[in-house]
Amino acid sequence: MKRLFTLFVSIVFISSISFAQAREEEPDNIDGLSFKDRLYTGGNLGLSFGTFTFVDVSPILGYRITKDFSAGIGAKYIYSAFNGTPRTSVSMYGGSLFSRYLFLENFLAHTEFEMINMPLQQPFTGEVKREWIPIGLVGGGYRQGFGNSYFQIMLLYDLIGDERNPYVSPFGPQSRLYLRTGITIGF
Repeated sequence: MKRLFTLFVSIVFISSISFAQAREEEPDNIDGLSFKDRLYTGGNLGLSFGTFTFVDVSPILGYRITKDFSAGIGAKYIYSAFNGTPRTSVSMYGGSLFSRYLFLENFLAHTEFEMINMPLQQPFTGEVKREWIPIGLVGGGYRQGFGNSYFQIMLLYDLIGDERNPYVSPFGPQSRLYLRTGITIGF
């Protein structure tokens, strides 16, 4: 955990040096902005190929309600496969609603309710059925701007704690803490 914290601090420090001059200033008052100018998009894209294949496509669309507060929706598709013996694979999909509040210029508070649909083996029959898994995330993070876009890193806690949650925590198998990175792009 100490190494993960050191990595997080290093990324924040290096990114603040790297992008310090590249960011355009946001207007103090967004009341005059058009609907389109208040929108932003972004998300996560994860790819890994080999013995273990992993694909994560998670776009978001957000709307700036005020200068510091925004809300939006997200979609998610995850495919993972183990190419060993036996070969196994799973496809998961779902969506989310989120809100963000910016403070101290580059820090953010984040809440998100997500529903993931995935196949699960039933305990008594062995039959595989698709089920919806609720995930309630709350936490915060840091964002660093470059132009009208941002790189962000967040530490999120799952309030619901459903044991069927498919996410793997970098803090251990029993942890409900998750690390998320992504890019946000303004229109």
